[in-house]
Amino acid sequence: MKVMYTILFVGLAMMAYAQLQPPEQFNNQPDAQQQSSAQSQTPQQPNPPSPTPQQTNAQSPTPARASAQVPKPRPFYRWELSGGWSHITGDEGLNGFNAGAWVYLDPRISIGFNYDGVYNTTVLGAFALTNVGLTTTKSHLQNFMAGPRFYFPGVFTPHCGVQGHLPLLHPFVEAQFGESELWTEVSSVNVGTVTSSDTTFSWLLGAGGDLDFKEHWSARINTDLLRTHFVDTGQSRLRLILGVAFRW
Repeated sequence: MKVMYTILFVGLAMMAYAQLQPPEQFNNQPDAQQQSSAQSQTPQQPNPPSPTPQQTNAQSPTPARASAQVPKPRPFYRWELSGGWSHITGDEGLNGFNAGAWVYLDPRISIGFNYDGVYNTTVLGAFALTNVGLTTTKSHLQNFMAGPRFYFPGVFTPHCGVQGHLPLLHPFVEAQFGESELWTEVSSVNVGTVTSSDTTFSWLLGAGGDLDFKEHWSARINTDLLRTHFVDTGQSRLRLILGVAFRW
């Protein structure tokens, strides 16, 4: 299953890279022949009379106002790498890391692969003086997920009321599908050690947002509903991620 998801992601990334072009390249570079023909067909006109200094001062806006009225487009980046801290509820709560790789099909649509590796160690000291003895449980949950992410227009702009500033906060929703692996070990001083593991299909739905703080860099927070099915029983878990994303 993990190999299938990896091949799927690599194939989609190669298709996107080979077939799609960044939006800035569309309709920005007219054909050279059309330019030359248009220039040759345009009749030459005499130079207009130069305006007086009074007309120049009255008609031309100040440089600051002119630059404020022309907002810059948000850069379009094709690739993204992300990572950060991850917390998943269930099994006494598990903490670890998240890593992902994404390819953008459009400024507001991306598809990628996500991996979670979270851990938990719990000591049940209440049984230390009983026949069971001191008991320790260890859990390791891994998620291999792939799916799309959809962005909304930016909702927060610095210097409110001033044109020409790009939004900093970009919310999104996501849906991912894949598999999860849970490994658990229960160790007792008097009873011994028992281990078990299970692998199952899983999916998640969630939302979050990217906060741009530097060129190519964004801080990210997202919360998801993770649905697993270990031991043929459904479990609903909450996944929280705090991390950063780098695009180029």
